[in-house]
Amino acid sequence: MMFIKKLLFFFCFYLVSCSQIKPITSGQIIEKSISAYGWNKKNFSITFDFRDYQYKLTRKPLFYSYQRFKVKEGVSILDVMTSKNKLTRLVEGKSIKLTDSVIKLYSNSLNSVMYFFQLPSPLKDSAVVSELLGTTKILGKEYWSIKVTFNEVDGGTDFKDEYRYWIDKNNFQITFFAYNYLTDGGGVRFRKAKNTRDINGFLFQDYVNYKPKIRSTPLDSLPILFQKDLLQIVSSIENKIINIEFK
Repeated sequence: MMFIKKLLFFFCFYLVSCSQIKPITSGQIIEKSISAYGWNKKNFSITFDFRDYQYKLTRKPLFYSYQRFKVKEGVSILDVMTSKNKLTRLVEGKSIKLTDSVIKLYSNSLNSVMYFFQLPSPLKDSAVVSELLGTTKILGKEYWSIKVTFNEVDGGTDFKDEYRYWIDKNNFQITFFAYNYLTDGGGVRFRKAKNTRDINGFLFQDYVNYKPKIRSTPLDSLPILFQKDLLQIVSSIENKIINIEFK
């Protein structure tokens, strides 16, 4: 009898313990994804080539620096912006004066490349509002579906944009993501990761960039359209010659 009472006690304790387990949150998933990609490291510089430019990212606690460099018709052009200073352009090593509108244009372009290159790290930015929508099955595999929007404060010029991230439930890698945007007439994009590789403890990946036939297509319907082969390939996003230096 005593054995049965003890067994019942432990069974009830187990049921109560299970009932108190809290469901996973979008923030916890994002944290696990950042760790999976290696972006939880503190002091480093990364250089990489993307299309016409060589980029350099430097991160330290409470500080970052973004740079891009190219040589055009024999003339060197370097754009630099940091967490402390707005963008400046150096031509042949000499700073040139830029209008506010041009600074904004160049800053947005540089920020955009660095944002996607550092995913999922930017999903911890103070302006981010994340929400776990549940799970989505894509090509027979389960993914966490996370909605991301932005507060107007610190959200930049694109704070009205909206994102979806489909994160592998097993390894917390971003296999697919999608977003809508308002600049240049607006539109919707869907990206599929490819060429994932480990370089010195960081995971990097390239993407196939798709768009739907209808510009106003809801983001949550894009995985369905993708599986039905109803999305058009726009471009390939490939970062090359990645080098990492730890400070």
